[in-house]
Amino acid sequence: MSKINNELNKGILHSLIGKYSLYVLQIASLAILARLFTPNDFGTLAALQVLILFFQLLATSGLGPAIIHRDSINDEERDGIFSATLIIGLMLSLLFIYITPVLANWLELMNVNLLTYILALSVFFSAISMLPLASLQKDTQFIIIGKAEIIAELIALMICILLYFMGLGVVALAIKILVTPIGRFIFYHRFSNNTEIGKAKIGIKISSIIPLFAIAKFQLGFNILNFFSRNLDTVLVAKYFGVTTVGFYEKTYQVMRYPLQLFTFAITPALQPVLTKYKSQPDIVFTAYYRLAYKLALLGILTATIMFWYADDIIFILFGSQWFAVSELLKILALSIPVQMVLSSTGGLYQAMGATKQMFYCGIFSSVVNVSAIIFGVYMGDMIVLCISLVTAFIINYIQCFYVLHRFVFKVKKLKSFMTLSFFVLIGLLNIFLGQTENIPHDSFTYANSFYNIAYAIAPLLLILIFSFIVRRKLKWFLKDNV
Repeated sequence: MSKINNELNKGILHSLIGKYSLYVLQIASLAILARLFTPNDFGTLAALQVLILFFQLLATSGLGPAIIHRDSINDEERDGIFSATLIIGLMLSLLFIYITPVLANWLELMNVNLLTYILALSVFFSAISMLPLASLQKDTQFIIIGKAEIIAELIALMICILLYFMGLGVVALAIKILVTPIGRFIFYHRFSNNTEIGKAKIGIKISSIIPLFAIAKFQLGFNILNFFSRNLDTVLVAKYFGVTTVGFYEKTYQVMRYPLQLFTFAITPALQPVLTKYKSQPDIVFTAYYRLAYKLALLGILTATIMFWYADDIIFILFGSQWFAVSELLKILALSIPVQMVLSSTGGLYQAMGATKQMFYCGIFSSVVNVSAIIFGVYMGDMIVLCISLVTAFIINYIQCFYVLHRFVFKVKKLKSFMTLSFFVLIGLLNIFLGQTENIPHDSFTYANSFYNIAYAIAPLLLILIFSFIVRRKLKWFLKDNV
């Protein structure tokens, strides 16, 4: 047990170092861009970005986890797979150019022709980045991945700011979305030379990609269902509430997802490569995962509570006073953070156990629940109702997902671990009954006061965590020396 925990902790640590460095830069980048561009600019791009993300999802085709799951891939197969991704990327880019005007016309978006061609190229580079990235992930080279993503993000930010001051407006934001995958591909491809799979070249054995679909087909199906259930709200809000409202909503969702990025999304890439080694020992994987899930749930409670009580200060610091409309929505969505942190970590677990079929069925269920919640919120014509519906949907999906894990993947009837985890996950909902009713005038906010308010809440928690860590280390050394 200690071996898997050590390997998992090491993989997570490397992933956290790389991801956290990137997220700090992304938060700083967002804070800068939110002060340059208007909610309408972000809303226009957010509506189109739903289609970009979908095509990027199709471009990777769930093949990354399938490559990681494979025990070995020879040079001929590697080059053939890379050639196949080139073809897939080119075809999807052309299809994107054809479909985007249809979506733009339905959403009544104006002057998006240039944006369409720029964003189509980002789909192509996302497709050809799949294999080099999977090569690095398979070898748990997360620090190298982090370096590549940081450099690409920094270059994209500088180019975006330069183009903004040249008067290109929303086009500058679109070019940032293009430059980022180009930079990532260049660095992924360069650094993959030292991995077990090696640096990919153009090959002729394109059929090598076919065996990967045995695993990837369910992964792709799950990703597609999960995509629509998580992004349909953006499209419908853009259609029925307008691009300015979707600009506010997209920023709300983005802030809510930061804790998921800082904790769950940084940890998940490390789960599959490590846990896959123990896929024939489900009891060990079960215990190791729940230890991690408890920690995620506790972090989620603390994060949700701080974000709920200090939503106005967080929005003011990140985006400025023009984005205060986001804070009321953020308070509601923040309540789902503990649930989402745990739920988001299950993907790597399903993949490690080779249970992509079960994951696909979970995707069908969650898609139906999420889409129903979104349609209900849009039908009611109230963004608050929409956010409450989504929080309810996440809770239902959490219960269903863990039922499948226990019943069909691990095949255990032990409920003690699940009940304990559920208590941690759901206790954060109590914040809504204690929320303040008085509204603080927006013109009274200052950066000094907002930073002080957040620091006043976070500092004691950090001191407690540091103290607990030191005591735990000292106790472990004492027991080791005296037992």
